[in-house]
Amino acid sequence: MPALLLRLIFVALGLALALAPAAAADAPRYCRSVAAKLKADCDLAAAARAAFGAPPATDDEACLYPLQLLRYADVDVLVSQIGEPGEACHGCEADLSATVLKRLPGGAKRLRAFPSFAKGGTFGAVASLTPIAIGGDDGIAVESGGLFQGYASSALDLYAFRKQGLVALAAGAPLLIAGDDSGAETDASKTIEVESAWSLAAGELTIDYRVTDARSKRDSRAVWSVGETTLTLKSGAPPKELAKAAGQE
Repeated sequence: MPALLLRLIFVALGLALALAPAAAADAPRYCRSVAAKLKADCDLAAAARAAFGAPPATDDEACLYPLQLLRYADVDVLVSQIGEPGEACHGCEADLSATVLKRLPGGAKRLRAFPSFAKGGTFGAVASLTPIAIGGDDGIAVESGGLFQGYASSALDLYAFRKQGLVALAAGAPLLIAGDDSGAETDASKTIEVESAWSLAAGELTIDYRVTDARSKRDSRAVWSVGETTLTLKSGAPPKELAKAAGQE
């Protein structure tokens, strides 16, 4: 064997050995608590195997937690997060990632991953994940709640699978969908609660609000046009009481 080729082989072996510890350190490790969740949900467990293989468990806070499997017409999307939900600090957001899986007979194939596509919620947890359709594209709706100094609030974030990737649809400000100041307001006659229901159809996001206070219950509606990367208010507006009820006035 020529001496140059032999040297090249040794160099390659040396690089492989040098990179192996780094690769092992970067490999995903499951949160220890996720074992019970995967055991109880065979579809989630199968998706996690297709996405990540069989990672070992760890007690490290930066562990991987498969959260929910979202089903679409042609693919599945596994949403995971860093850290166990509900175990992070009060002001800590959930760090969400998405893995797209192609359904195959007897299993699934990993197609693409979108790490850290969203952050939201408190205590390292979001309230809900919903598969949605935005025009001709699939998407994800993320609802996240928060509680700060007695003010409770919920916000909605929409993400669409566009040609350029998994894109956040920006509304220019947090899209609040609920608020309740009863934990902060000492005078019960002055408390405000705002609830809502949202829907997507024909390229528009519609949110129907209900404001409840000591005087009455009042309903209103706001409609946004859904663009490639933005949400543009088309008619109506969120009720002015919402920011106050959420402690964001």
